[in-house]
Parts: sequence; structure tokens; C-alpha cells
Amino acid sequence: MNKLKHQATLFCWSMLLLEVSCLTEFEITVPRGPVTGFYGEALILPCTFPVDSWDLSSTLISWKRGLDVAHSFYYSQLLLQLDRQNPHYVNRTSLFIQEMAEGNASLKLDRVTLQDSGVYTCSISTNTGSQKKSFRVDIAAFYSEPRLQFSMLTDGVNLLVTSDGGYPSPTLQWLMENSDITNQTQTHIMKDTQTGLYIVSSWINLTEVTNSSLTFILNNKPLGQEIRREIQLYSDKRERQGESAYRCHGCFILIPVILLLLIIIMGLLFVFITSRRREQTKLNGFTNMGLKSETKILNEKFQQCPGA
Repeated sequence: MNKLKHQATLFCWSMLLLEVSCLTEFEITVPRGPVTGFYGEALILPCTFPVDSWDLSSTLISWKRGLDVAHSFYYSQLLLQLDRQNPHYVNRTSLFIQEMAEGNASLKLDRVTLQDSGVYTCSISTNTGSQKKSFRVDIAAFYSEPRLQFSMLTDGVNLLVTSDGGYPSPTLQWLMENSDITNQTQTHIMKDTQTGLYIVSSWINLTEVTNSSLTFILNNKPLGQEIRREIQLYSDKRERQGESAYRCHGCFILIPVILLLLIIIMGLLFVFITSRRREQTKLNGFTNMGLKSETKILNEKFQQCPGA
């Protein structure tokens, strides 16, 4: 009797271990760390599962962000499952149906927006087991090529650098001859009201400038984007009658422009006066010719008269 009980116990443990073994064999795979998507582009959320003795008709695949259903698939009720989809994802999600037999349950998300960031959960249930795993999705965008504006001041120069269309908020740095001068700059970062992307403006006022090199650095860490631009400054600043050479430089630029405009205006006046004189001369010539012709005709008629 004891022997039968012992055999029954062994059998139960064997079945239990077999069941645990079967459960542990069904292991889905998702990214271990965060996945970064590019704003406005398509993003693939990876998820795979084992397909040994797999039956498509009993396969259920569900993707959620928090409690919101991004996409849900059941072989015989595909349309019914899509009815449960959150409106934010309508017409933007799809599965790789042709690759599902190979264990591909990845989700394709089109036209990514900043609102798509969050924790996504891939849930899979088949005839061989079920499991769900989660991972984080971050959305980022590249910053545009910086634009430089340069303006003269009474006591120096102002440099303004702008860039937009990026996400998240960047880190900025200014260097002068490899020395950090970021604390001498002013930076304004704001969000576009429609896209949520950032617009960055950073400027610096410099006085007593000599020939030097400035470096502007913008870092967008999630995308590994680093924009580094060098600005070369040249100055022969000399004090003359209490005014800086920056103002003189402005005068030197304006004088040739004014002289050129005066020459052009004088040339146009000369051409206009010359053409008017020529037209007047021609008009006078035609008038004199007309008078001579009329006088000649009168003389001929007078000579033909009988008493002449």
C-alpha cells in the first residue's frame, strides 16, 4: 500500500514538473531596455514567441500601452478585436501576419508622435502557453541645422544661434578657445504648440573681442545627436575719438554703398537728359523741314499766277 502511495506521489511530482517545464519553455522575447522612436516615422515594437507545435487558430496577440489597447489580434475575430482599439492608434498599427508562423508578433506603429511614448505590453497566448512582457518606448526628434545671426553693437557684437524641431530638451554649451563660457550666454527653450517639439534660441554678447574662435555645441542625448559649429571672429578694434572700431567698420561698409548708389543715380540722370535732348533735336529738325517745304510750295504757286 505504501509502495502504491509512493508511486502515485512520484507520478504527481512528475506531472507537476512536466507542466512547469512546458510553461517555462514558452518564453516570449521583448527588448530589455527602452526603445527609441523617431518623430513622424514608423516604429517597430519587437516581440517574438516560440512556435513549436503552434496553432494559428488558437493564437491571441495583444498590444497595450498602459490600459489603452494599441492592437489586438485573434485569428478568427480580427475585426472584432480592432473594435477595441484606442482611437489614438486607429489606422496606424499593423502586425506582420506573414511572419507570424515564424514567431513574429512585432507591432508596427506608423507616424509616431510624442503621445506614443510610454510602457507597452506584449501579451501572447497560444495552444502551447501564454506570457506577457513590457518595455518602455521613448520618442525623440533630431534638431535642425543651427542658424546664426550676427549683429553689431555699440560696444561689441551679438551672436544668436537658433535650432528647432527637436525632442527632448537639449543641452547647450559655448566654448571660447576651449574655455567654457556657457554661463555668459542666455538660452530660451520653448515648445511648438502644435507638435510639442522644442525651439531653441541661445545668444551671447561679446565686448573687447580680439581674433578668436567660438564653438557652439548642442546635444540631443537620446538620439546621440551632437551639433558642433565653430564661429571665427576677426577684429582690429582700435579706439578712435572715443568710438570703437566696430562702428568704424560699419561706416566703411556704408560709404562704398552710398557712393555706388550716387554713381548709379547720376548715370541714370545723364542718360535721361541725353535722351531728352536727342528727342528735342529731332523734333526741331522735323519742324524746320516742314516749314521749308511749305515755303517752297507757296513760292511755286506764286510763280504760276498770271500777274506774277
